[in-house]
Amino acid sequence: MSRISISIIITNYNYERYVGQAIESALHQTRPADEIIVLDDGSTDGSRRVICSYGDRITPIFQANEGIKSISNTGYGHSNGMLIIYLDADDVLYPNALEQVEKMYSPGVAKIQFDLDLIDQNGSFLGRRYCNFPRPISAAETAAYFERFGTYTWPVTSGNAYSRSFLEEVMPLTPPVSHDGALNTIAPLYGRVETIIEPLGQYRLHNRNISRIDDTGHINIIPDFASRIRIRKQEFDLLREHARRIGKPLPQKDLLDHELVFVNYRIMARKLDREDGTDADRPLMELWWNAILVIWHGPYGYGTAMKHLVWICSLMSLPNRLARLLILARYSRAHPLSNLRTLLSFARMSTSP
Repeated sequence: MSRISISIIITNYNYERYVGQAIESALHQTRPADEIIVLDDGSTDGSRRVICSYGDRITPIFQANEGIKSISNTGYGHSNGMLIIYLDADDVLYPNALEQVEKMYSPGVAKIQFDLDLIDQNGSFLGRRYCNFPRPISAAETAAYFERFGTYTWPVTSGNAYSRSFLEEVMPLTPPVSHDGALNTIAPLYGRVETIIEPLGQYRLHNRNISRIDDTGHINIIPDFASRIRIRKQEFDLLREHARRIGKPLPQKDLLDHELVFVNYRIMARKLDREDGTDADRPLMELWWNAILVIWHGPYGYGTAMKHLVWICSLMSLPNRLARLLILARYSRAHPLSNLRTLLSFARMSTSP
């Protein structure tokens, strides 16, 4: 197969501190990118100065702030690559990322996904990966799992390379919030999903991540579970719309029941006495058993499956006050020192009469 063209689109909003690192990672690939587009969505910090310092080595695009719903369409419209990677400005790619992605490409691929190492706001490794694929997963295995459950395991934005043939079928896209959830959700309808279990980049966890911001713009340690569930349901609505459009069947059951993270969200919301935006009358034990089944059928290695089981059983067995402390500890892992005071304060509140 002849050499394919690859575009990297770096999306930035007020990440002056990180955007240079993202650009450097795109520029220093063992297999050079055919184009590097840096799309700045109306930043008000010093991002423009950093971006412009790279001159003609990149293609900068500066626009008024339009939000993350439209930024993928804008970037796609300015790109030419047969494969497109949307790299968040606070993440980085490893030097061999494009080389490995190109090896996996063949006609009929919708996207190629890969693992990411987790780092904190200072770039220190957190000792974890996302998605933490336990073993090689073939495109056929992913397709079979998707056909049965209507979902599959996929990484965040920066861990995906989308084929232009797939994007041509679906763009422009109007996602519920961001493009990565929508594109990853519908990708198996339009072609093969290839998986590279080797980490090819770094995903940065910090309090400014958009995933930690609730509907009011407030930054939380514990996510807004109801908001995340609502968004995921909208993405599944989009999936069903595309499936109807191209005549492909999907499971009729609630697709949320097949995603462990969202079963977790519903259980944690109950333990925190929060609304989760779903059927409030559903017994908690039913959700727990649902989680067990997802772990059993999911693409997890033995060690990962046991960790999930220990977590879900601990969450269920602890009194709500102690479960709240456990949940806070889970979401404080990226900032153990800065959140220690909050954690101790929460512990006192949780154990007081």
